[in-house]
Amino acid sequence: MDVNDIDNALHEIRQMVLVAIGAHESLLGDPDPEVFSMPRRDAEMLSFSIFDVLKRVEDLKEKLTEPARPQAKIVLIGGNECA
Repeated sequence: MDVNDIDNALHEIRQMVLVAIGAHESLLGDPDPEVFSMPRRDAEMLSFSIFDVLKRVEDLKEKLTEPARPQAKIVLIGGNECA
């Protein structure tokens, strides 16, 4: 798996986490008793876990996109050509 594959996978995971966050927020905001709502403790755990996963994915993605460290050039002395 190369960096592009990892980057694509992280992007897809991030998109699904954002969908889950949207679903979670819509569950908590509806006062209609006919609509499914989860217990507060479960909602808090879901909220914590979703935002934690999102933070971890974004941290990994940021690490993947950090600029490459500069490479030192090696100069060979003693010949007609330098590398």
